Amino acid sequence: MREALAAMLTSDAESALLREDPGRLRHRYDLTEAELAMLAGAGTTGYRVSRVQLMRELRQALSTCLPGTVGELIGGHRVMWEEFLGRMVRRPQPAAQPPGMWEAERLVAWLAVHATPPLADFARYELTRAKLLHDPEAVTAARESATREKPQNGHWWTLGLLRLSPAAWVAVFDHDVTAGGPVEGLLAVRTQVLVQRRWDRPALRAYRISESTARLLARCDGTCDADGVIAALGGDRVQARGVIGMLAGAGVLLLDHP
Repeated sequence: MREALAAMLTSDAESALLREDPGRLRHRYDLTEAELAMLAGAGTTGYRVSRVQLMRELRQALSTCLPGTVGELIGGHRVMWEEFLGRMVRRPQPAAQPPGMWEAERLVAWLAVHATPPLADFARYELTRAKLLHDPEAVTAARESATREKPQNGHWWTLGLLRLSPAAWVAVFDHDVTAGGPVEGLLAVRTQVLVQRRWDRPALRAYRISESTARLLARCDGTCDADGVIAALGGDRVQARGVIGMLAGAGVLLLDHP
């Protein structure tokens, strides 16, 4: 019954079949006479109105987390967009997530298979941002970082073990998703992005970082102090200390005392 109802809500051809050849529709979806009568009772106009409302609600939910992706799909990939919406109607939706998050996760997974690589990458970037924005640990860490008293010692970050803040995530993409401009024109290049949840405005900031900075952040796992991280990475010690100091001052790195 659910599959048949979804078809009525997302396909003019299927709703027309209900009027023109109900027996064929009943056979296609293995409906009982009672179920077929329930579907027929709504009428073509009712399904059309419900379909418009449903599409609007799904668009609003998805735009909450993936505004750029939704705009790109509607503007340049309309068939793909409508096909995805048709599939979404068929699934029960859980309520234990931020608005639009469940739908966004489904769309990003679907685009990874069906969309062009730049669009699929950009959608994953937007989902990363949306998840960090609502992540409880990230929100707590951002608030604590904003209200924590700044140490007087200029090199306070050398006095303990360094770890990446829960408010900062590093993600890797195959396109420069931070470049702006048309999504389909994104440059195909390995791109490391640091996304940070903030307590001020804007609540999210994203930075394209170098491979060396990404490796440095990966070493900050709570097991080494600054000197240990620098020694493990090698390279220019003065430059590395400057990067660590900057990231710690921005709240990207936190200090644990052994």
